[in-house]
Amino acid sequence: MSYNVHNCGGTDGVVNYERVADAITAHNVDAVGLQELDSVTTRRPLDVLQKLADLTGMYPTFGAAIDYKGGKYGVGVLTKEKPLSHYRVPLPCSSEPRVLLVVEMKDYYFCNTHFSLHAEYRTEAVKIIVKEAEKLSKPLFLVGDFNASRDQEAMQLLAQHFYIFDKRPPIYTFPADAPRSEIDYICLYSGRGALTTVFDYWVPELPIVSDHRPTVMDISVCE
Repeated sequence: MSYNVHNCGGTDGVVNYERVADAITAHNVDAVGLQELDSVTTRRPLDVLQKLADLTGMYPTFGAAIDYKGGKYGVGVLTKEKPLSHYRVPLPCSSEPRVLLVVEMKDYYFCNTHFSLHAEYRTEAVKIIVKEAEKLSKPLFLVGDFNASRDQEAMQLLAQHFYIFDKRPPIYTFPADAPRSEIDYICLYSGRGALTTVFDYWVPELPIVSDHRPTVMDISVCE
């Protein structure tokens, strides 16, 4: 699963951690990449990812992108299985530094990111991510809010190195209350010839929980 949770703030203006956790647990996912998370800021005076981990019973891994309002702001991963390791890779953006969070599981890597709003930095971020993927020896998932449609340069470059899977309709993820853009994706590095069977890939109808809708995939992978 990939989900930009908007700090657990919904389109109704309400901050509700329980309904975000319910959206995750409803789909019984092995791993979820979450974007837009505060960690002990004055805006959200708690560790948002840890709160969601407590509610879902999953293991949290946080990747700070910036210092913000007395704490940190970035992306996170929740997994059923305890990760073996993790690390952060800085990604470029002039207005707000971005990050790739790489989480190592027993049989795969699960990577989460939130790309820049600026097209040139998204393309540079893809180049960095491809180089990182080339170093790793297990199947590698890349999920996130890419802030780009499939026809834009960054996504076209990414498609040369990753499977960018097709969702079943309706495919749009943003804005949650009336989706008209596909900018949230689940991808798999194709450089080692991974074999996949996609059983389903869809966008749950969640118009209120966040300003994005999540994407969920049921997939089998071997290399």
